[in-house]
Amino acid sequence: MRPRGRRAALAGTVAVLTAASLSLVAWSSLTGSTATAAGTTARMDGALVEVHSAEWTFMDHVEDGEGGFLMPDEMMPGAPTGGEVRLGVRVTLTNTASRLYEFSLVDEFTLARGRDAEPFPLRADTVGQLGRLAPGTALNATLYFDIEVSATDDLPPLFLRWTRDNETVLIQVPTPGEAPEHHH
Repeated sequence: MRPRGRRAALAGTVAVLTAASLSLVAWSSLTGSTATAAGTTARMDGALVEVHSAEWTFMDHVEDGEGGFLMPDEMMPGAPTGGEVRLGVRVTLTNTASRLYEFSLVDEFTLARGRDAEPFPLRADTVGQLGRLAPGTALNATLYFDIEVSATDDLPPLFLRWTRDNETVLIQVPTPGEAPEHHH
């Protein structure tokens, strides 16, 4: 092979390897990483999330002292439908950094039944429009998720998925007990 041919082959090989490396770096930054917390507490990006408890939310009946009544779907827009039941997860979000901490509950938190399951989106919360915490401050909240529960199935482990800047932490959620029946 002539010197000019060798240089062209070497340049082509370097170009292919460079393109492959850049593709791998880009893919890694897009997919991020997932870690599992060692319990019910996780730290990420200057914040701490503590999961305290999980409780089923009973939404089908209004207690009126007379045994209650079943509300039609029109009276409860946004309520769970089908085989879904609403689960409230009580958490504390603490800013451990020395700077303002900005967050979005809807974008950052989902709930998964098992480590690899498709997560359920946040349906409601007790925070409202608040989206930042001053240094050293904390916020207690309940995050609500609508999940499908079958009366015959055992509930797999639940994880609060906290995703921020392509990093995800799975935080164990305490078992909420037996799910209520959902009626229409």
